[in-house]
Amino acid sequence: MKILIIEDHPLFVEGLRLILGDLVEEPVVLSASHAKQAMAYLESESDIALILLDIGLPEIDGRALIKIIRSHGFGQPVLVVSGSENIQLAQEMIRADAQGYVLKSSALIELRKAVKEVLDGRLYVPAEWRGLVSSEKARSPGDENDLRLKVTDRQLDVLYLMAQGHQNKIIADWLGVSEHTVKTHVQALFDTFKVKNRTACVREAEKLGLLLLS
Repeated sequence: MKILIIEDHPLFVEGLRLILGDLVEEPVVLSASHAKQAMAYLESESDIALILLDIGLPEIDGRALIKIIRSHGFGQPVLVVSGSENIQLAQEMIRADAQGYVLKSSALIELRKAVKEVLDGRLYVPAEWRGLVSSEKARSPGDENDLRLKVTDRQLDVLYLMAQGHQNKIIADWLGVSEHTVKTHVQALFDTFKVKNRTACVREAEKLGLLLLS
């Protein structure tokens, strides 16, 4: 079985290799320290069965990377391995189409369980979070929810990358679209939030809970 680890800390990568060796017979473990290297592996290795993803990569956050992976047609299950105990962040990762969220501070037995559950096609979150995290879209009442619903999935992809300081050309490269298309999405976001610049746009999105980057 071929498994891709997207993680920029070599010691943690080696720890995951050991765990996978106990779970899978003769695993082939690929490791990428940044998102572009990960995408290159996905393009060149057609038989990757599982992705283990650290959401704290330096140039892009986990939710945006999952969306990019999916937008390029890669359907492998993604298990997020995170140092953050933010339940809302876990919810965002699951909504972005991750199949699991496990804490880096978990005991080895828990990490093994998370990998096995996701490989078996089941959703995994820490036991104490079950019932609090689901794959269903949340709905909140009032005008605030109306604004959320006006933001499309592709606009959210643009928003996450914009919040990390990426300019339109870089966003276009990541999403595989034209720079003109990105400009159109940015303007639509400005119109939705009634703002005139990127900083204000990101600030309004944060107020609505659309951005959970840590």
